[in-house]
Amino acid sequence: MSKLFEGAVKDWKFVLGFILFSIIFWVAELAYQVYFGNVLSFDMAIVRSFAFSGATFITLSLLSSIVFKFHPKYAKYHYVRRSFGVMGVVFGMLHIYTALNAYFFWNLSMVYSSLNPIENPLIFGSFAFSLLFIMFLTSTDWAEEKLTPPRWKMIHRLVYFAYWALIAHFLLTNPPALMNLAGYLLIFLALVTLAGQLYWFVKMSSMRKFANLGTKIGFIVILLYLILAYFIYMKYFSQVIT
Repeated sequence: MSKLFEGAVKDWKFVLGFILFSIIFWVAELAYQVYFGNVLSFDMAIVRSFAFSGATFITLSLLSSIVFKFHPKYAKYHYVRRSFGVMGVVFGMLHIYTALNAYFFWNLSMVYSSLNPIENPLIFGSFAFSLLFIMFLTSTDWAEEKLTPPRWKMIHRLVYFAYWALIAHFLLTNPPALMNLAGYLLIFLALVTLAGQLYWFVKMSSMRKFANLGTKIGFIVILLYLILAYFIYMKYFSQVIT
């Protein structure tokens, strides 16, 4: 057990500081939702605050990876990326708990009333959280050592599929909830992150063969985003045009 949390114990000052920062961020998010989020109840504000905090932290985790690629000298701060990811999943767990309690009264048949993810974006959310939770459980130096770096890297490549499902979840679940400062911030960070990922995918793909696993995964993820964009267009914009 001591080896499992060896890194956190060693950097306990940073860990405590980051936890404090995360709490302050969530409190600010909650306050914003209460006063400016056009919510119908305090319970709704809590659910949304955890949702926005989790999605924003997961996005910042991915964005930090892109920053490290542009500035390799900062890669030594990889623990910041991990911290954003871990806290993002923690916020995600709290979001799920509060949503199940406030909206669905722990009735899973209500949650999965439809298995069509376009009609019921909670399917996307469930898929995203399942993958993110796997990465959450393996986000330690001890887990990386036990799994071996190649296997650990393979597992954590799932983040690209998880992030795609996360974006689908928050874009399709309740679009009007995004029409505020918190939503604009999340969308802006997501667009910057996706642009950065695309840039590095194109740059790295030009240096390696298509047979490379990373290149194959990249093409699959791009295809998934194009499919998602099509369904979003069909669901929301085609009706307006016609």
